[in-house]
Amino acid sequence: MATIAIVMSTYNGQTFLEEQIKSILGQSFSDFRLYIRDDGSKDGTLSVINRLAKYDSRITVVSDDASGHNKNIGFGGSFAMAGAFALADDKEFKYLAFCDQDDVWETGKLQAAVDKLSGVDSNTPGLFASNYYICDEWLNVNGTFCDNNPMDKVTFQNMFFEGVFPGFTLVINRCLATMAFLNDYSKDIYYHDKWVSLIALGLGGEIIYDAAPLAKYRRHSAAASSTNLGMMAKIKWRINTVLNGDFCPRTKMMLECFDKLFSDKVDASTKDFLKLFAGKNRMKKIFYPKALRRSVSGEILLRIIILLGKL
Repeated sequence: MATIAIVMSTYNGQTFLEEQIKSILGQSFSDFRLYIRDDGSKDGTLSVINRLAKYDSRITVVSDDASGHNKNIGFGGSFAMAGAFALADDKEFKYLAFCDQDDVWETGKLQAAVDKLSGVDSNTPGLFASNYYICDEWLNVNGTFCDNNPMDKVTFQNMFFEGVFPGFTLVINRCLATMAFLNDYSKDIYYHDKWVSLIALGLGGEIIYDAAPLAKYRRHSAAASSTNLGMMAKIKWRINTVLNGDFCPRTKMMLECFDKLFSDKVDASTKDFLKLFAGKNRMKKIFYPKALRRSVSGEILLRIIILLGKL
């Protein structure tokens, strides 16, 4: 049994995967198990995973069946499946960390998380997030994510419509992992990082931010994130994703799932918000009195999206 379960989902990530895994295996806090679920890669990703698993017994390859070749279900469902597998496989781990396939962790990342989360009651949802270095494809540092706490002015309501913490920065306690993944809905949640953050915030959990950069985020053309894009490209990406992509149906799904699972555990105001935005009353949504985004431009865009009936 290990103190930390690390869950990773991979897809066509052979180029940078070995470097990422070796940065995990070299952590100063070594009492962990790394659960890797490949999401149906077509390249040599699975070969890299299997080779490294033979090298280090702390790696567990998560297989859907005896064939060892998993079906592609998308990274949200893949992370949820890996998380549920880890909870079933190890009944005693205290913390669960998320890991992407193409970044590099600083040596003390896990130790920093354990030091901070150890002060959170085991029956309270606990979430640790950290700053990180923003790097180019060759890991040359170009800046950092946020030197101040990014949770400033974040509410439960606006977290539904904008992300705060990237998944690879997160370590959560077992209480939060159980809430997030041992249910019938988590497999349908696309944004696993937003999902656990919402549960922690909405259910009175403790969210801890470490301003020390504890990972190197690699920006490259194949990364599954808008962080790679320049300003104008990012604006176009957001508009296209919101109006023509999956942002709206995925957000609706998350609202509905949270409402079904946790509506009896939140206050009356939050319960009213969940019922309203999981429903179809467009006018009440448009004139909802609380801010739904932290920026004025984001707020205006979101209200227009609601007016168009997209959300």
